[in-house]
Amino acid sequence: MSRAPVARVRAPLQALTFMRKEIADAIRQPRLLVTLVLGPFLIMAAFGLGYRETPKPLRTLFVIAQDNPLRTQVDSYTKDIGDYVEVAGITSDETAAMQQLQDGKVDVIVSFPTAPLDDLAGGNQSKITIVHTRIDPVERTAISFASDLAVDKINAGVLTKVIAAGQFAFKPLDEVLGTADEAMKKLSDAVNSGDQNAATAALADLRVASDGLTTGANQVAAALSEVAGNTSDPRAQQLADQANQFAQAVQDMQANGGQVDAATVTSASQSLSTIHENVGKLADVDPAILASPFTSDVQLAVPGDHRITDWYAPAAIVLILQQFGLAFGAMSFVRERQLGLTDVLRVAPIGATPALIGKYLAYLLLGGAMGAILTALMVTALDVPVAGSIGSIAAVMGLTLFASIGLGLVISLLCRTEGQAIQYALLVLLASLFFSGFFLSLSQLAGIGKIIALLLPVSYGMAMLRDVMLRGVEPDWQQYAVLAAYGAIVFVLALIGAHRRMSASPS
Repeated sequence: MSRAPVARVRAPLQALTFMRKEIADAIRQPRLLVTLVLGPFLIMAAFGLGYRETPKPLRTLFVIAQDNPLRTQVDSYTKDIGDYVEVAGITSDETAAMQQLQDGKVDVIVSFPTAPLDDLAGGNQSKITIVHTRIDPVERTAISFASDLAVDKINAGVLTKVIAAGQFAFKPLDEVLGTADEAMKKLSDAVNSGDQNAATAALADLRVASDGLTTGANQVAAALSEVAGNTSDPRAQQLADQANQFAQAVQDMQANGGQVDAATVTSASQSLSTIHENVGKLADVDPAILASPFTSDVQLAVPGDHRITDWYAPAAIVLILQQFGLAFGAMSFVRERQLGLTDVLRVAPIGATPALIGKYLAYLLLGGAMGAILTALMVTALDVPVAGSIGSIAAVMGLTLFASIGLGLVISLLCRTEGQAIQYALLVLLASLFFSGFFLSLSQLAGIGKIIALLLPVSYGMAMLRDVMLRGVEPDWQQYAVLAAYGAIVFVLALIGAHRRMSASPS
């Protein structure tokens, strides 16, 4: 047989042989196969089970003065927006409310306008101010959206009551005012000409108009009271009082049998002109303002613009640091085992403790340098703000690295091959993206999702670094203690595993 046909057969056989080898290697690693197939699925399933589709209601403190006409309506307004807020109380002390917001005791402060009718009379919408400390772009958008919906609900409630009374009252009031003007002109002409019969007839027409005017003005006053939130508001009663006084003046003129002088008629005419003026002010208000008397003003109680890149920059730094420590730690013992160094270390005069400490020190130095370079690049190239101290930033990064290296070493002790270690590290990365607060707030997680978040070092470091860099809030000792305790636990686990690995007989 010639060499050419043999060569043509040999190449495919070699390819098939290597394919069989790779398949056999994979089959001999059932844990790796299970991890590859079930790992991502289980993470996605846990995320689906742990994610809250309905956002957690925000703890909301309402700020409104004791004498504010809207205070009596706050309870009804909170019922309308109950899906979005958890009422934390009502206060008139704005300074104390802001302190509670900064201390994290409440999530949102809602301040109601002090004089809504003054705003409306001036042709302006009355502003409800919402103040919060959330920097997460998703949460900020959600708060703004919920605020708009809440104000729309309030507007809808006010508008329903105003229109219900206004549609019935304003049009008849305009007609009654026209009738009253005509009767007043006839009365004035009759008095000036001395025509007693004409004066009596004009007074009769004016009496009917004044009664209608009183009824219409009272209905308008009731509508205005709904906007003000207080039925006894002086402005709301002013129009009704003027109409009642005018009606009483007409009755007095009739009681005198139509014997009235020009001065009395002039006084009554001036009263009617005043009513005309007040009704005209209401009629001149922009219909769009009447339809939406309230608007929202959402403010951030944290200095700075806080672009979306600012929010994700600290999270990215912590996530990269975790994966650095995790990857180096996860490959450590596996690499030594595959290179045969584990057998050498068993007979060498080196204990597990110094070996483990040496690994920690090396990875902490490398990771710390990398974290410093990343932070410098973020601040200089992306203009990410640094509101807190450099010492706090370094402490958060150091503790995150300490905990991540330990977690990686524990994973390394559980793996037999580099492939397994890499797969486990990638699964931790995938879990970190979903459960650490990188994309979604930790408050959106519950059940198994919350448990997974607590098992990831990045969950603690990310929240702390965002507070330090963006809010300028120094972590308290409890936050440091939790992350340090996490690192200490995985260090002990890694140390126990290293002792067993180095003291075991060669396999």
